[in-house]
Parts: sequence; C-alpha cells; structure tokens
Amino acid sequence: MTELRPLSLRDRNRLRTRQELLDAVLDLFAEGGLSVCSVEAAAKRAGASKTTAYSYFPDGLNEMLRDIYRLIAQRVLEQATRLRDAEERPEARIFALAQALLDVCSEPKVGRFYMMLSPALSPLLEPVVGEASTKFREMISSDLTIAGKVPAQAANYAVLVSGALRESATAVAKDPNRKEPILDAIRDLIYAIMQPLDRRLDVHPPSVA
Repeated sequence: MTELRPLSLRDRNRLRTRQELLDAVLDLFAEGGLSVCSVEAAAKRAGASKTTAYSYFPDGLNEMLRDIYRLIAQRVLEQATRLRDAEERPEARIFALAQALLDVCSEPKVGRFYMMLSPALSPLLEPVVGEASTKFREMISSDLTIAGKVPAQAANYAVLVSGALRESATAVAKDPNRKEPILDAIRDLIYAIMQPLDRRLDVHPPSVA
C-alpha cells in the first residue's frame, strides 16, 4: 500500500491560487451574471496575473465555469450520500437527498450558479451537467425498490421525484427563505408515493356518461 505524502508548500499554494480564481468567477457571476465574467476579471479579483490564470485553466473561462459546476455537483453528492447513509428507512433516505440539495442551493452565490443556467451557459456546461441528477435517480430508485415498489415503478417514481427536486432547488436558489416550506412539501410527496395504491386519494375525475 502506497503511503500518501503530504502536499508540498508549492503544491498547496498552487491549489489555493486555483481555488481563489474559481471563487473570483463565482463572485463575479453572482454580481452580474455571465456577461461580467472573464479570465482577466477573475485574475484581477484574485490578485493574480492573466498569464497565471491561463496556466491553471488553458481553456479559459469555459474551463473555469465547468470546474465550478463540477465542484458544486460533487459537494451535493458527497453531502447527500453522507446524510442518506445515516438513515435506515427508505423514505428518510430519499428525503436526505432533498435536504442536501436544498441546503447547498440555499447559499445565494452557489445556488444561483448551480441552478440558474442561462441558454448561454448550458452548452458550456454540457460535459459536466447531469451527473448528480443521474446519481439521485439511481439512489431514489434503489430506495423505492427496497420499500417494495417493483423496479419499473420505482424507476418512474425516481424520475418524478428527481424532477421535483430540481424544480425545488431552482425555487430555493431564487429565494432561500422557501427552503423549509418546500422541504415540508417534498416530505409529503415522498410519504404519498410510499403509500399503497389502495390508500391513496383517487385523483381521477369520475367518468362522464
């Protein structure tokens, strides 16, 4: 087994500078959207040179935007997995995913970037968008199957719930004060899905002769 060596001071400084450049882009995006973001502006905000910024991000702003999105998605997944693993009941495990996602998206700068994808941003982020959603659907489907749903039914409900979580995260990114009320609604949704069919309200209107 190879022993991990601590990072050298030079490597730590490089990682710090790289993160400061990404933080600068996130700050700029929060202040004025994509139109005010550039490698030059990020470098100036981080106290670095344009040359230094390009040495870390050869593809320029596109690479910086993708890295920010990927890091946020990774954070969501790590927090969601940790909260989910601490629960035993399937419904609690699914709710843990919602809690993790909305916790992260309630942070104004982070939530706005992660959920407010403009048409200009979406093509740039296409290589990294969707990983967290895919993992969420897989986890939700697994928990619903454990709860007794047949796999096809569980997969369909997973699509429904993950879509609801995405829309909920968008609403919370716009207004963090909505986080708790929306979490209450998600809890109700999960509870309803968990009920046997014969215990649910008949939402279909009576047929008209």
